[in-house]
Amino acid sequence: MQPNQGSVLHQQALTVSGLFTGLTLTALVLILNSPRPFHTGIGPISAEQYFETLVTYMALLAATNSLAMLAYLEIAGGMAGKFSLLDSLGTTFFLVSVFGFLGVLPLLLAPFTQTGAVVVLAVEIALVSTYFVIRRMGPGPKT
Repeated sequence: MQPNQGSVLHQQALTVSGLFTGLTLTALVLILNSPRPFHTGIGPISAEQYFETLVTYMALLAATNSLAMLAYLEIAGGMAGKFSLLDSLGTTFFLVSVFGFLGVLPLLLAPFTQTGAVVVLAVEIALVSTYFVIRRMGPGPKT
């Protein structure tokens, strides 16, 4: 039986996953250390509900990022194979964390500028929609 070779693509994804893990954990620490701005009622949501939702959301993103990083560590190091179940799981966790981070940005802005949060959310929806439409188009013509 041949050992698995490490994957350069997963090494790069590991770096990006580490960056997102750092971002989410830093945001979580900042929110927990400065809770006052995030104790704001937004629409029908009370201040306490908003704070608890935001903290829980950030913690879940950090956990998802960490699991994606663990999967990518094994694949990049050659301990697990590319296109394995672990690879699919890591990629799923990675994509959930990236799109989840996009979803939390308007929530982080909302206590400071609700108009800005709505604008950011609208732009994110347009960008993500454009991404998925272009991704479905497939590769362009070969030259």
